Amino acid sequence: MSERHSREPDRIDELLGSLQESRTAQAPAGAAVSPAPQRHCRSRIWIIFVLIAAVTAATVFLLLQGRTASLNIRSFPSGATVFLDEQQVGTTPLVLPRVAPGTHAIQIRLPGWEVWNGTTTAERGSTTQVIANMTHAAYSLIVTSTPPGAAVALDGAAKGVTPLTVAGLKPRNYALVISLKGYAAVSRTVDLSDATQSTQDFSLIQAFGKLSIMSDPTGAQVVMDGKPYGVTPLKIDSFPVGDYALTLKLDGSADITDVLSVKEGIVLAKQYKFDLALGGLAIFTDPAGASITIDGQATSQITPFTFSTLKEGTHEVYLELPGYLPWSDEVSVSKGQTSRLSIALTKLQ
Repeated sequence: MSERHSREPDRIDELLGSLQESRTAQAPAGAAVSPAPQRHCRSRIWIIFVLIAAVTAATVFLLLQGRTASLNIRSFPSGATVFLDEQQVGTTPLVLPRVAPGTHAIQIRLPGWEVWNGTTTAERGSTTQVIANMTHAAYSLIVTSTPPGAAVALDGAAKGVTPLTVAGLKPRNYALVISLKGYAAVSRTVDLSDATQSTQDFSLIQAFGKLSIMSDPTGAQVVMDGKPYGVTPLKIDSFPVGDYALTLKLDGSADITDVLSVKEGIVLAKQYKFDLALGGLAIFTDPAGASITIDGQATSQITPFTFSTLKEGTHEVYLELPGYLPWSDEVSVSKGQTSRLSIALTKLQ
C-alpha cells in the first residue's frame, strides 16, 4: 500500500516530462524554451494546498455538526411568526438547522390567535420537534344605541340591553340585531377579526304598525302591557312597533291573554272568542226601589231587577234603601241558570 503511494510522484514526473518534450518538439526552431521544473513545482504546491483546504473544511463541518442541534417548529394554523429567545427567526413551518444545544424560549404569534409561549431543549446532534396548537383570541363587542335600552341579539341569542359589552368572542362574523319597542329593528353583520368593528353604535328610528282587535262577544276591555286602550272592536292605525302583552277582560268569562308583535307598516288583526260561563240573578226587595251593588261596584239599578250576564260563582250583593237598614250577603250564581233573591228590608225606628 505504501509502495504504491510512494511511486505516485514519479509517475506524475514522467507525465509532466512527456508533456514538456511534446511542447519542445512542437516549438519552432530558434524559439526559446522556458525551463519546466519551476512550473511543475508550482502545480504540485497548488494541488496540495487545495487538498488540505478541502480536508480542513470537511473536518470543521463535521465538528460543528456534532456540536449544534436543530429545531423543527410547526403551528396549527401555519404562517405564524416565530421568536427564538426573543429574536424573530421566521414563520411556521420552520426548520432551524444550527441551534445551540440547551433550553430555548419559543414564542409564536398569529393575528386573531392567542400568543403561544413555550420552552424546548435542543439536543446536540439531533432535531427537536416543536408543535404549537394555537387558540383563538378572545374578543369583546361594545354595542351602544340612541336611545339606550335596546335589546341586543347575537346570532339569534339574547345578550342584554344597550349599552352593552359582550366579552369572550371569537374573531369571526356575527349577526347582530338591535330592537327597541317603538323603533325599527336594525340588523348588521359584524366581523370581529377587524378591530375597527369591535364597537357598534346605533341611532334608532321610530316605526309604527296597525292594530285591529276583535272579540266575540264584543265589549271586552283591551289592556296591553298593563295599560287600557279601550274595548273591542278596537282599531289603531298608528301603533308603535314591538311586542306587547295583551289581556282581554269580559264579565262572565275568564280573561284572554296573548302576546302581540306589531311590525312596521303591517296590519296586525286578531280575533278572540270568549268561553262564557254566565248565569242570572233576579233580585226583589220589600219594599221595592233599593239600589243594588254587586262585588263592590254600583250597578245604577234598583229592585226589582234581573242580571243575566254574571260570572258563574259567588258574588257579594249589597242593597240599600233610604229609611231601611242596609242588607248584604253572598249569593251563588250558576252557569246557564237564573237564581232568585227576595229580601224583606227592615225599617229604621
